[in-house]
Amino acid sequence: MSADELEVNVDDAHSGGTASEEAAAQLRDLPADFEDLALGVGERMSKAPGVENWDVFSEAHSSHMEKVKEHALTLAGNIQSGAEEVSSTDAESEDVYNSTDMPMRPVNHTGPLPQQ
Repeated sequence: MSADELEVNVDDAHSGGTASEEAAAQLRDLPADFEDLALGVGERMSKAPGVENWDVFSEAHSSHMEKVKEHALTLAGNIQSGAEEVSSTDAESEDVYNSTDMPMRPVNHTGPLPQQ
């Protein structure tokens, strides 16, 4: 494959998107879990000599946890959308490229060129 060509295994891409979606689902409660954790640590660390301001730490970084959750969902959607777009493009182009006399690989096939 040359530098100006692209191959995509749609099944692998879609399963990667599914795995990313499952990972994103695990992050659903990340902002609340982070806040609970920070406040719980604050309660345990309040005894002398004590470390204070865990509530400030939690507030300062909770928005970052929300962004992590949102980015994970976006990533999963983008991977799956990309796989669907490639599959759709392959389906639309299959008749055009298979009807020519040029030796072409079958759609989504990475093996050797068919013999004519």
